[in-house]
Amino acid sequence: MHSVCFQHSDAFCLQLNTNNSWNHIAKTDETYKKKSAKGGLGSLFTYFVLLFMAWTEFGSYFGGYVDQQYRVDGEVRETFQINMDISVKTPCKWLQVNVRDETFDRKLVSKELVLEDMIFFVPGHAKLNDMKSIVSPNMDTILGEAIPARFRDTPSSELSGGDGCHIFGSIPVNRVSGELHITAKGMGYRDSQKAPISEVDFSHVFNEFSYGVFYPYINNPLDNTARLSDANTLVAYRYDTSIVPTVYEKLGAIVDTNQFAVSERHYTLNGHGSTRGISAPGIFIKYDFEPLSIVIRDERISFFQFVVRLVAVLSFIVYIASWIFIILDTALVSVLGPKWSLRYQTDSPSRNILD
Repeated sequence: MHSVCFQHSDAFCLQLNTNNSWNHIAKTDETYKKKSAKGGLGSLFTYFVLLFMAWTEFGSYFGGYVDQQYRVDGEVRETFQINMDISVKTPCKWLQVNVRDETFDRKLVSKELVLEDMIFFVPGHAKLNDMKSIVSPNMDTILGEAIPARFRDTPSSELSGGDGCHIFGSIPVNRVSGELHITAKGMGYRDSQKAPISEVDFSHVFNEFSYGVFYPYINNPLDNTARLSDANTLVAYRYDTSIVPTVYEKLGAIVDTNQFAVSERHYTLNGHGSTRGISAPGIFIKYDFEPLSIVIRDERISFFQFVVRLVAVLSFIVYIASWIFIILDTALVSVLGPKWSLRYQTDSPSRNILD
């Protein structure tokens, strides 16, 4: 190693290796290098956003998303089922239940249902003389409550007498628009007996009313609602229901239900002719089918789509973050000076390279 100095100056000396090659590349002094705290905060924020977006994408991939579609109901069905659990303030011996549809087919369904005497009362949880607000349940609620069941076939031996009748069961009917009529014998339909007016009172409680497969845990618009009429008055209650077939699908599980909307009207009869087409007291439930059906399905994207989406989203965030960093740093330097730069900071006095 040899040192070569220029005349009149001791400051410029170069060291020469024995192989005559230069070994001189000046390195920046450590005092001129310092990490920026502001830039570090920006990086931490960017990493946080990246982790959040990655977590969101993983959640959408494993959790799926709900796809709701409306389609023309093309499924042909000859019959469907009406499920009911109703308490009426009239003794069972004076009641009859009929179904009449638009094909003029009338069916006496009293023998297909269970009618048992009871003491009529209104449960405390029932909505009295008012309609419940209709809330569409979400998919997980439906799948958790869609447990099929059936009514018992015989009346309870513990119940006897009383001023009311407990009517429950499931009845198959033609899948066309029709009406369900709960009336008193000799009123509305001919019968060998006629109920005395003093024992006819169509105050009632809907414990359960639904269409299709009987799922007792699924809440329907008429469930737990009650109507009370004044004493010694003959009242006709009319319910208009519009049925929309609804299918829920998730991870291979399929639940076929029938949602319905309902409106209610009631008329006080004076015993002289009909009132708005209704000439007899009773409970009249009209059902009609919408031409559309709803399919609510839990969907999941493929793994390849998930990877493409994840890479695209994260790359876009990094690209945007880098440009935001550059633009903000340039603006701070231009307006407030170099000491506000996000890229570097120096808290030591400037030094000349020759010092």
